[in-house]
Amino acid sequence: MPLYLCRWPNGDCSVVWARNKQDAIVELDQVGNAEGCPLIPLREFQVHFRLTDEGKLEFESFGEGTSELLFALAYPVLERALDEVYGEMDRNQEVFTPEQQARIQAAIEQERERVWVKFEDVAEPETEMGRDIKTQTGMASSLVNRIVQQTTKEMLKDFKGRGKPH
Repeated sequence: MPLYLCRWPNGDCSVVWARNKQDAIVELDQVGNAEGCPLIPLREFQVHFRLTDEGKLEFESFGEGTSELLFALAYPVLERALDEVYGEMDRNQEVFTPEQQARIQAAIEQERERVWVKFEDVAEPETEMGRDIKTQTGMASSLVNRIVQQTTKEMLKDFKGRGKPH
């Protein structure tokens, strides 16, 4: 199963493991409606977690190359700005200058506004009931279709029609 990187319009990103893009959209519905968002297949991905004394998992770091891959795929404007800033820093410089920080902040703002949902690529639910559900809930069409199909199967499972079937 492929691993997908979802780049949300607000600049956030999520990683999900799913059989295909439609299943990824269904899984991502826990965060938000990912229809029309860029879903990029990842060939490599490594993340490390630390077990805390409270018995929780805490993010520790990305594996070697994963952070660079995420920036290249999801944040190219910010990646270029950081490369430029780090390229002009001298060995003794430990913090960004105000001008460098302003350039990084400008790149972050550009990234947050750069990705737009492509609504023309979004398929509508297959049924009128599904379209009503989507209007009311904002769920992804593929998730709405699954719910309608499952509910219909359950309702028809015990249905006994009148007369002889043709």
